[in-house]
Amino acid sequence: MAGSSADGVTAILVSYRRGASGWVYTLLEAETFAYPQNMRFLLRQSASASGKELLRLSVQYTDWTAQTVNRHFAQFAYELIVWHGHTVFHEPEKGLTWGLGDTERLRVLSGKPVVAHMRARDVASGGTGAPLIPNADLLLFSEYETLINLGGIANITHLPSRSGYDISPCNQLLDALATQANPDCSYDPEGRLAREGIFIPELIEQFERHAFFRAPSPKALDNETVQRDFVAPFLRHSAPPKDKLHTAVIAIVRQIVKALVGTSARTYTCTGGGAKNAFLMEHLRTAADKIGVSYVEAPSALVDYREAIGFGLLGLLRFLGLDNTAGEWTGASRHHSSGSLSL
Repeated sequence: MAGSSADGVTAILVSYRRGASGWVYTLLEAETFAYPQNMRFLLRQSASASGKELLRLSVQYTDWTAQTVNRHFAQFAYELIVWHGHTVFHEPEKGLTWGLGDTERLRVLSGKPVVAHMRARDVASGGTGAPLIPNADLLLFSEYETLINLGGIANITHLPSRSGYDISPCNQLLDALATQANPDCSYDPEGRLAREGIFIPELIEQFERHAFFRAPSPKALDNETVQRDFVAPFLRHSAPPKDKLHTAVIAIVRQIVKALVGTSARTYTCTGGGAKNAFLMEHLRTAADKIGVSYVEAPSALVDYREAIGFGLLGLLRFLGLDNTAGEWTGASRHHSSGSLSL
């Protein structure tokens, strides 16, 4: 599972079983692998690369993925690789969704069947193609009413209303500002830098004017838009980076609270890297408490690996020929068993 922050991948070994009461999983191994520095740079510049450069990067990305899988999981017996690689372009309103990764090449290099590129059929059917995780949330994590993933882009799943959509930029923005504040930092540990900053009213006003926040759901936010319309303006602003980090956290929390109100949530649970940002979580819990929405803790494994576990199941469903996308979440005209399958 590659997140939109372009910092690395989460790789898990997980067993799924379908019983009388539905799907259950057992997490056997899990590890996060950082991208090599040169690849991280190329991934973050990929939206402006030429066609040939993208194809070369896709081969490089595939080879690194195969080496990582083969090196760290060679001692295990497993049947299928589910691969949610780095998304470069995602413009569902134009029928466009494209990410790195050659499934046939990974199939050859790993010796295992591969499922990847699970957004395309949903987009072709008029859907947003993202987030897809609500389909897995319904099958695996139904004990949680509202799940919010604080990744590179924050998204929400509200199970009672079958509502799921992207909320706001999140770690992509915070990580970029943390690096601006301290070039040795790729993120802001526990939000310590943001905690030292002060609020910048005009910057949050600029953030909240973006048309994405006024668009109806379901809706998806792509990496290119995040970098161009949110990250770049924050980086250009003349305020000290710590002040910009502080303001970005407040801006993100405001959008999450609006999503909680909009879905009529009563409880919520946060997962993803942002759930470890103590400053962000303090502000979110305080703001949610004020509107009567309570926080429900999740086990650390779910916080760290929810999306990887969920996409694993979505890939398995594709392998079995069962529906893994649903129009009720994305606005697509129908359900699909979606994904490129290299047997």
